[in-house]
Amino acid sequence: MDYSLFQLINDMAGKNAFLDGLMIALTDFGPYVFVIVLLALLLNWKSAHHRIGGFVAGVTVTLSMGISYLVGQIWYRDRPFVAHEGEVNMLLDKEPSASFPSDHTTASFAIAFALWHHNRKLGGVMLALALMIGISRPFVGHHYPGDVAAGIVLGLISAEIVQFVKKKMTKPTSRGKGRTVSQ
Repeated sequence: MDYSLFQLINDMAGKNAFLDGLMIALTDFGPYVFVIVLLALLLNWKSAHHRIGGFVAGVTVTLSMGISYLVGQIWYRDRPFVAHEGEVNMLLDKEPSASFPSDHTTASFAIAFALWHHNRKLGGVMLALALMIGISRPFVGHHYPGDVAAGIVLGLISAEIVQFVKKKMTKPTSRGKGRTVSQ
């Protein structure tokens, strides 16, 4: 079923120059948007709230990539263009490596979910971009949809773990506002 869904998406590649260009751009440049947003938050000296949001998103993506690496080592899966050589529309060259889970998707969703906890509007925009990046991965021939779904789940789990720890590190004061344990 995963390969059938992959074919459904990947069979659209090479038929529309605009769509091909969009999917290539999402795969190649989409992750840089996340880096720019993180840096903008971290370097926002006027708002400690935004710096904390950027830091939390950075911790979340670091955790997600560590988990993704471990999962990829335990459940190695060939990329579609390796497993189905000659049957995949490849829009971009890629070295053969673990397909499961999709690192692009894992990182994008980890940051997007973390930002959603920080700011719903920004997080919503980043979740939409993360979804488009996820769709681009099978389109360009690099991942199965299951790899993308696993990346979404890992990104969500990582964001929730970091949010849980963040809340545990913050205890309420008598006025109901949070303060860190170290304060």
